[in-house]
Amino acid sequence: MQRTLFTTPIVSSVLRVIAKIVLKIIRWRVIGSLPKDQRKYVLIVAPHTSNWDFILFVLAVSVLRLKPSVLIKSTLFVGPLGWFLRYCGAIPVNRSQAGSLVNYIAGIYEEHEEFVLIITPEGTRGPNPNWKRGFHHVATTARVPILIVYVDSTIRTIGVERLMEPSDDIDADLRQLKAFYDTKSGLKPQNYAS
Repeated sequence: MQRTLFTTPIVSSVLRVIAKIVLKIIRWRVIGSLPKDQRKYVLIVAPHTSNWDFILFVLAVSVLRLKPSVLIKSTLFVGPLGWFLRYCGAIPVNRSQAGSLVNYIAGIYEEHEEFVLIITPEGTRGPNPNWKRGFHHVATTARVPILIVYVDSTIRTIGVERLMEPSDDIDADLRQLKAFYDTKSGLKPQNYAS
């Protein structure tokens, strides 16, 4: 696996110290811990209501010592920005090839002993009651669990909730996840649709 911001020894250590200091200053905390015996999973995080969510999550990822990957549209991978995105763990994707993308990502899980893909099921920072199902398709195709992570601005917390084994009933799984996330409040609550 390519070296990233979160796996480069000195850089990741410095970033972790900075993350802890920044979280303390802004009075946010990270609670919970990553699963100890699970090295492959799809990590979903919601509510995703603001661009600031990304900053908070980078801080939380650093504190948790997570080595994640994220999917970003391929058109952004130009010149130095492309290098920087890859260094941050980004994987370029062509959104028009959704079906083959699931199989491509499942192949990455198959090839590696450790792989964590972060997906925001809302797919947007605006209100979206109809979550994207890609995270579930990736988890079932790759035969990996889903790690449920949340942002809750009412208690200034980024929390690791639990692992969930995806079932064959995607609608039931989505209802269960939505019921959980409906109890959380993003940075801009008006941008979340329950």
